[in-house]
Amino acid sequence: MNNTKITGNKGAKMGLQTMDTATVRILADGFLARDLTFENTAGPEMEQAVALSNIGDHTAFYRCRFLGYQDTLNPHTGTQFYRDCEIYGTVDFIFGKAKVVFQNCHIYARKPLPGQSNTITAQGRETPFADSGTVMQNCSFSGTPDLLQDLNVKTFLGRPWKNHSTTVIMQSSLDKLIDPRGWLEWEGVSLDKVYNAEYNNRGPGAITNQRVKWSRVITSRAEAEKFTVRNFIDGENWIGYTGIPYYADLL
Repeated sequence: MNNTKITGNKGAKMGLQTMDTATVRILADGFLARDLTFENTAGPEMEQAVALSNIGDHTAFYRCRFLGYQDTLNPHTGTQFYRDCEIYGTVDFIFGKAKVVFQNCHIYARKPLPGQSNTITAQGRETPFADSGTVMQNCSFSGTPDLLQDLNVKTFLGRPWKNHSTTVIMQSSLDKLIDPRGWLEWEGVSLDKVYNAEYNNRGPGAITNQRVKWSRVITSRAEAEKFTVRNFIDGENWIGYTGIPYYADLL
């Protein structure tokens, strides 16, 4: 992922819509990327600045790196899979409405602008009928060295972008920088139908006894199995053709 980099520098402060800031936009179904870096160098002052936006169905990324600050990676729509990737950002830096699983990925929060908090995910499921959600399985959540030296900056697993926002963090490693509350509210979003959940995570950031009351801790293996590659994105019927390694079920 270090050898080939696609880079851009557009940000919302240039008068652009968020999607128009993307360094790369994937429009095709069946797209596959390996060993690439996608970067937006606009910086945190430019607000929304997307490195990659993807609306393709049955798309997959293997050993890729996504570098940005606010809104780094946009799994916008479709069914998507990310394996062994690195994702860097600050505010809502994995956001979208796709049905997506991240597996064995490394998530790095960066130091945001003064007064900002980090929110890793912002999932946009709008209705109970939408086929949408973000799942992170066996991923690691940590921070860049400059952030880890300033733990006064609050870092959250995410915030619900829409009223039926669905995000599941499971079997993952959460570093100490994760705020004990876990999740942050989004102003104007009704929280009673939000599904922000954790299952069998580990590490100092995985302690759930101070989590916000509207988030969930999954205690049933059967409930967690709904969010595996096999069941959530029907991965057994398409990921194998990409040649990308994966595990279909819970660890």
